[in-house]
Order: sequence, then C-alpha cells, then structure tokens
Amino acid sequence: MRKVKYPYNTILEKEKFEKKYYNSIKKNLNIKRLNYLLKKVDINYNIQVLLTSDFTRLLEINDYIEKSKYKTKIESLFVKKKILKLEYLYDDLQPKISNFFMENDLDLKSCHYCNIDFVNTFEQHYKFNSIDDFILEAPEEVLTKYGNISTATAKNIINKRIFNKTINLLVSKRIYTKISNYVNKKSIKGCNKVNLNDVVIKKNHFTLDHVLPKNKFSFFSLSIYNLVPSCSSCNSKFKHMKEFTVNDSLTKICPTSDEFELDKLFKFKMNFDVNDPDFENKIQQVKQISDVEIKIENAKSLIGVDEFVKIFKIESRYEYHKYISFNLIENLKMYSDSQIKEIEQLFFDNGILIDKETFKKQIFGSVIFEKESTNEPFEKYKKDIAKQLGILK
Repeated sequence: MRKVKYPYNTILEKEKFEKKYYNSIKKNLNIKRLNYLLKKVDINYNIQVLLTSDFTRLLEINDYIEKSKYKTKIESLFVKKKILKLEYLYDDLQPKISNFFMENDLDLKSCHYCNIDFVNTFEQHYKFNSIDDFILEAPEEVLTKYGNISTATAKNIINKRIFNKTINLLVSKRIYTKISNYVNKKSIKGCNKVNLNDVVIKKNHFTLDHVLPKNKFSFFSLSIYNLVPSCSSCNSKFKHMKEFTVNDSLTKICPTSDEFELDKLFKFKMNFDVNDPDFENKIQQVKQISDVEIKIENAKSLIGVDEFVKIFKIESRYEYHKYISFNLIENLKMYSDSQIKEIEQLFFDNGILIDKETFKKQIFGSVIFEKESTNEPFEKYKKDIAKQLGILK
C-alpha cells in the first residue's frame, strides 16, 4: 500500500546503494558458478544483475530463466538440500540482509503492505564497567559489532566464559586480571576500540517478505527489490504461503517497484461524501462507530488490486479501525470551517496570530495535510476519508 523509500535520489546514489548491498553478501555466494550459468541464459546477466535489478527487470529475467535449461542448476545454488526439507541460502543470510536495511537509512515507519502496524528500527544500549566485564557479559552480536572482533573470535570468547567466570570467583582480582590478560589477549586486542560506556546495537521490528516467493523463485530470494519490509502479521499470518499472480500488473502492486501506484488504484470509500446534497444530514446521523460505513473501491477494476486486498485482509482489518473515521466525523461536527474562523479571529483579537490550516492540523492531525507521503500508520486511510469529508480539499 506504501512504496518503499530507498536512501537515494540520483542514479549515482542508487548504483552506490545497490553495489553496497551486493558487496555485503557476495562472499556467501558461488559467484563464479552463478555468473557462468547466468551468462548462458543471457550474455548481459550476472549475479550482481540478479541481486540488484529493479522489480520490473526481475520479471523480465524470470521469463528468460524459466525458458532456460539452466534453471534447475541456478536454483540449486540458492537452496540447501536437507534430509526432510529444503533450506534456502536466504535463511542463513537473513540477519545480514535485515542489518543492511537497518544500517542504510531506509525510511521505515509503517508496513508497506497494510499501512497499519509499525515497521521500524530501534536501539538497544549496553554499558560495561571494564574490558573484563565486556568479555564476560557482552552478547555475541555486541562482540562482533565493535572493534576488530571476528565471528570466530566472538565464539572463542563465549566458549571461554565458563572458565573466565570460574577463575574470577576463585582468585583475587589481581591474579584474575593476569590470567584473563593471558587467556584472552587476542580477544582484548580486538576490544580496544569499544566505547564501553555506550555500546549501541540496532534492532529491527520488521520482517522481509518475498514478493516472488523463495520456494518458487529461489534465484530471486536474495534480490533486494524482491524484499518488502512488512509487519509480521502481513508476512507470516496473512500472506504466508499465498502468492501474487505474476504478470505485468504486479509491477504496479509491488511496493519496491518503480512503477508502484497501488495507493492510487484503490481508496477507502464512505457511503457519502462532501458533494452529497444530503451531506450535512448524513453527518449528523453518525452517532456511534457502528454508524460508519467504509468500503474499498477498486478504481480501475484491476484483478491485482482485488487480490492484494484479499490476501492481506485489508477490508476486514480496517473495519476494526473505523474509530479513526468516527473521530474525524465527530471533530468535523464540533469544528466547522465557520467555527474555526471564529476561533482564529478570537486569537487574532488577543494578539495571537495563528492561521486556519494550523488549527486544522491540531484538530484533525497533521499527517492528513502532508503533501508528500510520510508512511505514518493509517496515512492513506485518513487522507481518503478526509477528502470525502471535505477536511482536505
């Protein structure tokens, strides 16, 4: 429902971002073999193209791979066969990919599918009194985040913790320090650049959904524009194993696509609006939340829009949030344009300059009046209803 905002505005910035993503995971791939197979499909293809092509081109690449005799071999390089099930390379790399999304300033606020729940990053702060405390207590994610501590060194530190803690309890601080310095000398060397007073780790409150599911399109399972930051409800509960129909219209539905326009293809629709001759009477008849009726209108009758609404249970989920519309209606009853003008004049008479638009933002919420998308939860819903109520011109 909301387009993903990537941290670039120019072609050069886009290329830099995509290259950074590719470099972050390339060492985990069989690049030589993948490049060989992809060039057999098309001379212009390689693994970097596969991982960083925009969504429209992914659909084009898919057509070529599907027709190619190398499809199975390409797929095999993204899948790990186990005795009872298949595992995907993505599953191992998911923490690294999520970290890339967190570290690279994507505008994450609300779920790009439902625009209801938050998707965001947050910071967890740690404080250690000394290098010894850092070695004895820091989680692995903290150890590997700072200094020159490799994953292997971090695991080595953790493996020695029982020994370190036992020695710490049995001997004096002076003797313990000597033993610790000897046993952990490599670890301590890697920790010397850590600010022990404020170790900050970013955490995520989002999942990454594959628009083209990894069980059918394993070769796109790591492609950055096939990954949509979404809430766990949309990803795991509602979409789960359901799939979008793969066709050209999907480029208008996919939040990572340059051609995305889903937010214009449907709208939340009341059973009356400001142009209704009986508008004032119908507004007054709304006495409680159950009096509010909201439906979803598919503006161009696209099957893909209906499919999206059905997959993510948009209509029924928003039914629960009708109180938003009800509150807008109640505020509209209390603060008509004429009443707001009177309040504005009253402030003016008392030497306080405040305009009508500022009043409206305070009464109805500022997000409604933002011209650019803010990706705040319920933004589209609020704007659609506000237009029909005449709050937003």
